[in-house]
Amino acid sequence: MPYKVTQKSFTGGELSPALYARNNLVKYESGLKTLKNGFVRQEGCVSNRSGLELVGETKDSLKKSRLIPFSFNTEQTYMIEAGHKYFRFIKNGAYIVYPDDYGGSEELEPDIDIEVPVEPDIDIDDTEEKPPKEPYDPEKVAKRGLPVEIETPYKEEELSMLKFAQNADILTICHTKHEPMELSRYSHYDWELKTIYYAPVIKPPKNLKAVWSGSTANPRKYSYLVTAIDEETEQESNRSAVVEVNGRIESYWAVGEKMTISFDEVSKASEYNVYRSVNGIFGFIGTTTTTSFEDTKYEPDMSTTAPQNKNPFKIYDPKEIIESAGGGTAYYPVKRPELYPSVTNYFQQRKVYANSKAKPQTIWATQTGTSNNFNISSPLSATDAITLTISERQVNDIRHLVAMNDLIVFTSKAEWKVNGSDNIFSASPPPVPLIQSCHGCSHIPPIVSGNMIIFVQAGGSIVRDLCYTYVSDSYDGDELTIFANHLFEGKQIIDMDYSNEPYRIIWCILSDGKLAGLTYNRKQEVCGWHRHETIGNFESVAVIREGFEDIAYFIVQRNINNQVKRFVERMPSRIISNVSESFFVDCGLRYNGKPVKTVSGLEHLENETVIVCADGIVITDLIVKNGKINLHNAASNIVVGLPYEFELETLNIESENTFGVKKIINRVNFKVDKSREDFFVVGAEGTEIQNPRKFGKTLSDKTLFSGDVEAGIFSKPKEEATVHIKQKYPLPLTILSITSDVSIPNVA
Repeated sequence: MPYKVTQKSFTGGELSPALYARNNLVKYESGLKTLKNGFVRQEGCVSNRSGLELVGETKDSLKKSRLIPFSFNTEQTYMIEAGHKYFRFIKNGAYIVYPDDYGGSEELEPDIDIEVPVEPDIDIDDTEEKPPKEPYDPEKVAKRGLPVEIETPYKEEELSMLKFAQNADILTICHTKHEPMELSRYSHYDWELKTIYYAPVIKPPKNLKAVWSGSTANPRKYSYLVTAIDEETEQESNRSAVVEVNGRIESYWAVGEKMTISFDEVSKASEYNVYRSVNGIFGFIGTTTTTSFEDTKYEPDMSTTAPQNKNPFKIYDPKEIIESAGGGTAYYPVKRPELYPSVTNYFQQRKVYANSKAKPQTIWATQTGTSNNFNISSPLSATDAITLTISERQVNDIRHLVAMNDLIVFTSKAEWKVNGSDNIFSASPPPVPLIQSCHGCSHIPPIVSGNMIIFVQAGGSIVRDLCYTYVSDSYDGDELTIFANHLFEGKQIIDMDYSNEPYRIIWCILSDGKLAGLTYNRKQEVCGWHRHETIGNFESVAVIREGFEDIAYFIVQRNINNQVKRFVERMPSRIISNVSESFFVDCGLRYNGKPVKTVSGLEHLENETVIVCADGIVITDLIVKNGKINLHNAASNIVVGLPYEFELETLNIESENTFGVKKIINRVNFKVDKSREDFFVVGAEGTEIQNPRKFGKTLSDKTLFSGDVEAGIFSKPKEEATVHIKQKYPLPLTILSITSDVSIPNVA
């Protein structure tokens, strides 16, 4: 009995073999048996993935590297190649190299005086200095044409545990074996990595003096200190040195008697706060906008005390005294690696850290509106720095901090939300941690999609989402790998990032070197996995915005000419309108220009067999020799690289009561969009037949076809009837639907 079966959606992605008999599931209707080197689109269709375009070989192919995104805004984005004790920088698919004029010129231009005629009654301000030319620096000159690179303390084995957060042009990097550091960008060619100095942005006043004006009868000693307020950030400086002076006991002060406090001006200070000691605690007595203040018997406000300088990541040796920035007493910091935090992020205008070896469940947050100021006062004010320890029955280290409406804290065993009353993250009253779920998180950084957090469970093989639920006033989520757990059995996810636009794909690198992708849109109920392979192993992934799309970068280990090579490769745009714009090879390069027959610059693929798309014509089995290949005919638009194949196979085509019954697929209709229709149909016993091109004029036609493609299926009667296709060539293919003509033959 013949019948038709149409699959109109593939949003279920590749499903686990354990579900092959579960055609009662809604997921079965949109699932696939195989989806390799293709991806699910939100609309429900499936496309073969773009290839991987070569950016360059890593600095040392024998050592592992890692990719770190650096994004100042949507226009200024960089990819960092983080390797053994170095960072290199990539922008728009190419390494940044030092320009030809880097380091200045050895030839100095002579000074020439030019008389400028001046019109009467016109004032000309000639005091503005012109920016000086860069002085000649032979060390800088030697770098011309080389990749921009800076030295770092991070070894190869430490790179995977680097955790970071960015604010504007500063990337804060944490690792348990190193002090927190900041990577700052000043230009394309000027980057600096330095240890963070935890202090207010403004320095305290120096040369503090106090002079008593009045009688010396009934004396007592007074102590004062002063702080400066930054005019831009309104941060309060550390304390100045304390000045002590004799005066009269307050109860005896007469009219006109006073204490005059003076000090040096501080650059960029808008005002100064003055404090006086009461039993060793300095209470606020007033503010001045000048460099002097008269204490006329003000009562110290003990609810507003002088700030206490704090750095939670260092201890100080009281035996080693040095002069502080304000001229007073301070102590040498003693480095204690067990105090270094390993996690950082930003939340409610504070920079937040967590998890040192000594305190794995502790969170530290800076003062409100600051990045590196941990000062507090006594009693605490709401804007003071925060120290908070999560208490659990066992010690579970904090692994990630994610800023949502609440601060979401991921530990090795549970997920917590941390916030204060009225959702204000303050020091007083202190924030409260509340447990949300008990799954635990791996060291892979979670990603955020809309209001969802996607994270990898502690074991490394399960991906979950987490979101706020209004009804329960808590955070909860689902397992996202449950229908495709065959992709992760016996493997762990070692890196992950998210490409939001245009296709909403989460990229997961697995411990076996394969790549898994998840097209995810919870509101539209899109959750489809797909797997990707290349000639080599994927090792790292990171995504940055380039133009109007999020572009995924990968580090791929390959064996080229019997040598281990590691390349940085990027996945170019999949939005194309003709074959000339497409890129469907791996570790590849593109040529656009006048027609040529010889393609050079392929040294990175020496002695490898490559595939070529030249003006829409596919050429196979070319071998790179001396970095070159020769084409049969000249072409002006050429893509060269390693081949890979797209593969799609449907689940068993079943209707009611057909399980165990032999079926035969007679013909199939494929509805395609912006594709080349000459893909391969896999028939009985693995036979592969290329579908003929019926709609293109010639083989060199660059146009793409949208419509219905009929194909015969070379199948035999079998219980498990599927539609199986491949695209083995570097040509685009997008499948919108598959309609199968199925019959049940009369066989014994």
